[in-house]
Amino acid sequence: MTPRPAWSTGHPELRSDADQRWEARFDRRHHHGLLRRPEPPIDCTLRWSGPVRGIDGALYHAGEDHTGAPVVVVFSPGYQEIVPALWPTDDWADHRALTEGRFLPVSTWRPSRADHEDLVLAYLVQRPRELADLGGWVPEDTFTTHVRYGIYEAMLALHSAGEPVTPAAIEICVRRSTDELSPRLARLAADTMDTAAYLRRLVLTPSTSIEALDAAVHLVMADWKAASSIGRTNARLQPTGCSDTLSEATRTLPAQLQDQT
Repeated sequence: MTPRPAWSTGHPELRSDADQRWEARFDRRHHHGLLRRPEPPIDCTLRWSGPVRGIDGALYHAGEDHTGAPVVVVFSPGYQEIVPALWPTDDWADHRALTEGRFLPVSTWRPSRADHEDLVLAYLVQRPRELADLGGWVPEDTFTTHVRYGIYEAMLALHSAGEPVTPAAIEICVRRSTDELSPRLARLAADTMDTAAYLRRLVLTPSTSIEALDAAVHLVMADWKAASSIGRTNARLQPTGCSDTLSEATRTLPAQLQDQT
C-alpha cells in the first residue's frame, strides 16, 4: 500500500478538529492511490546537495537519469513525480523558492503537476469570478501542497460567502485556518508555507483561460484515470461477492468532463 503523506501521520498529542481536518486533506489521494504519477519510476541520481523547498511547500530535487538527461523529483504531501526536462533543472528548482517573480515551467513538452496547479491558481487569483465555474468541479485536494490547497479552499469560501476574493483576503483566510492548529502543526505550517509570497508570484504568472482550463482538465482527468485504474485492480483482487465501494466511487467523473473520456 502507498505510504501515507508525511503530514498525515498519527501523533500522540490530542488533536483539535482543525488538526484532524489538516491531516485528512490528502486522505482521498492516499486511499485512491493518487500520491504518485501512475508510470514506472525513472532510474535517476539526485544531487548530493539535497532538495530545495519551494514557497508552495513542495520539495524540488534536481538530478539526472541513467542517460545523463536532467530530471527533477518533486515531493509534496499529496503527490510525487519525476519530471524530465530539456535543460539542467537546478536553476528551476531554485526558482521555486524565490519570493518574487512569475513561475516558469520546467518543460514546455512535459509540464510538472506543480506547473499545472500554478496555472489554475494563477488564473483564479487574477480572475476570481471564474470560481463560479471551475470551483464547481475541481476538488480541493486536486492541489497537492498545503499552501495550494489552503489558497483554493480560501477562495472557494470567500466566493461562497459573497466576499471579495483578493490576495489580501485569501491570505487572511489561510492564516485564520492555520492559527486554529495545535502548536506542532502551526510551527510546521510556518516553516513550510509562505502564502503571501506564493500569492504575489501567482499574480505575476501569465495564465490564459485556455491554459487554465486545459490544466484543470488535465489534473482532474489524471486523478480520475489513476483512481479508476486502482479501483479496477482492487476489484480483481477482492473475493467474489465483496462490495467494492472504492472502485464505484472512482468511476464517478464530474459531469463537465464525462464527454471527454
